Amino acid sequence: MLRRASGFLGVLFLVLAALAVPAAAADLQADIHTFLSSLPADFDTVAGKTLAAKQQSGENVFVLDVREPDEFKAGHIEGAANIPIRTLARSLDKLPADKSTPIAVVCKSGIRAAYSTMTLKLLGYTNVKDVVGGMLAWEKDGYPVVK
Repeated sequence: MLRRASGFLGVLFLVLAALAVPAAAADLQADIHTFLSSLPADFDTVAGKTLAAKQQSGENVFVLDVREPDEFKAGHIEGAANIPIRTLARSLDKLPADKSTPIAVVCKSGIRAAYSTMTLKLLGYTNVKDVVGGMLAWEKDGYPVVK
């Protein structure tokens, strides 16, 4: 957890330093570009196709839906746990005790899920992915929805 947090804080420090010292901004910008461009294409994300295949094969993936309860009731991924983003920090007891359990986080479009994914990683969860495009993409691609 500390290593991930320190990596994030390190990048944040670099960005803040660039703002404070304009002369170093060009070098820093190049370093940040190098770091970000080296991230794998699926960095912290999982495609709906991949998640659906894992579910179909019986793989143990905890699906966390961080939308509001009314959004969840309107349609969600089968087996998903609904913990709205604003209550996530107070609801960690509802997540798998084993922090290496695969967790797929979903929301409507991916924004809340991205924030939740980052938060869980900072809290020590090591296998958390944001479902690309959220429920909008999941439904558009024809994957099953429970209502």
